[in-house]
Amino acid sequence: MNTMHADIWYGVLGELDRLPPARRRKADNVVRLAIRLLCSVDPTRDQWDARELAAVHTMGHGWAVEGWPLDQLLELLGKVCGEAVVVWAQVSEITTERYKAFTETGNRFMRTLLRGYQEVPPSTAARGAGNPQVARALLRGQAAPDGENLAPAYTVMAFRTLTPQPTKSVLAGELRPGVLTVLCPWGGYALVPAEDERSGHAECTRIHALLPEPSWAGVSWRETGQLPAGRIEAVDVVASALASRRPPGCYLLGDVLVEYAVLAQPSVATMLAAKIEPVTRHPTLLTTLHALVATDGNRSKAAADLIIHRSTLDYRLRKIQQLTGYDPTSLRELQILSTALAAHEATVSPLPPLSTDNGSE
Repeated sequence: MNTMHADIWYGVLGELDRLPPARRRKADNVVRLAIRLLCSVDPTRDQWDARELAAVHTMGHGWAVEGWPLDQLLELLGKVCGEAVVVWAQVSEITTERYKAFTETGNRFMRTLLRGYQEVPPSTAARGAGNPQVARALLRGQAAPDGENLAPAYTVMAFRTLTPQPTKSVLAGELRPGVLTVLCPWGGYALVPAEDERSGHAECTRIHALLPEPSWAGVSWRETGQLPAGRIEAVDVVASALASRRPPGCYLLGDVLVEYAVLAQPSVATMLAAKIEPVTRHPTLLTTLHALVATDGNRSKAAADLIIHRSTLDYRLRKIQQLTGYDPTSLRELQILSTALAAHEATVSPLPPLSTDNGSE
C-alpha cells in the first residue's frame, strides 16, 4: 500500500471499525478497491478494465444478498471520496481535467455498485429456475423453506465471469434434478447434490463447461449443514485461481493450495506482496517473470514466448533477483516469486466473493 493509499485508508478506518465483523470484512474489500481506482485516476482513460467492473458489480450484488442497508455503504464510500480529494490536493495540484476524471470515477463506481445491488430481487420474489431462495438460505446457514427435499450433502460451485453473460439462459434445461442455483450476469453459485467430492467435482466440471467463456469456478463438497463453510472455501478458491492467473477452469482447493494458504494469512500475503512490489514498477520485468512462471522455469521457452533473445531474458532475470533477493532461475525460489505475484495480484486487484464472506453479524 503506497503513501496515498495509506493516508486515505487511515482516514476511513474509524468508520470501518464501527461495522459488525462480517460487514466489516466485506466493506474492507469495497474500500480497498475504491481507493485503488481513485488513486489511479487518469484523465485520458475512458474505459475500465473488465475485471474492475466485475469486482465492483459483484461487491454490490454480495451486499444485497446479505440484506445489508445500502445507505451505510454509500456513506462509507462518500467518506473515501472526500479523503481522496484531500490527499490528492496535498500531493499535487488538481487540474480541472483530473478533477472531472476523479468525479467520474467515483460516480462510475457508485453506478456499478448499485447495478449489482439492484440485481438481487427482494426475498419475497417468486422462485426462479434452480430455486434461488432455497440456495440462498442454505448458503447463509439458514433453514430452508418448509417442504423442501434436500440432499444430505452438496458440492458448492462458486463461479464468476469477467463480463456480463447470459448464464441463466445457458444453463436452462441443462441442470440435473435437485441442483440449486443463485445466478447473476457476472457469475453465481450452483449447489450440486453429491455423495462425495469426486462425483460432485465431475458434475461441476460438466456445468462449468456449459458456462460462457472465460469463467472460473471453485468447488467444495460439504454436508448440507456445513454449506456456509463450503461457500467460503469455494469463493476463496476462485480468488486464488484468479490471483495466480490460472487459466479458466473448475478448481479444487488442492489445485491452488499454496496461493490459498498464503491469501488466507493477510500478514504473509502482505509480506510477499511487498517483496515483489519493486518488480511491479517495471512492466518489462513483470511480464518476463509471468512468462517464466507460465513455463515452469523453462527459460528457453519463456524467451521464445516473449520473442526475445535468451541473453536478454537472463539479463532481466538478474535484475529481478537484484530487486527481490530471490533467484528466478532456481525452481524453489521461482515458486516463492510466483506465490508473491499471486499475493500482489490479490492485494491490488481484489476479487471478492460473489455473495458473502466468513462470519456473521
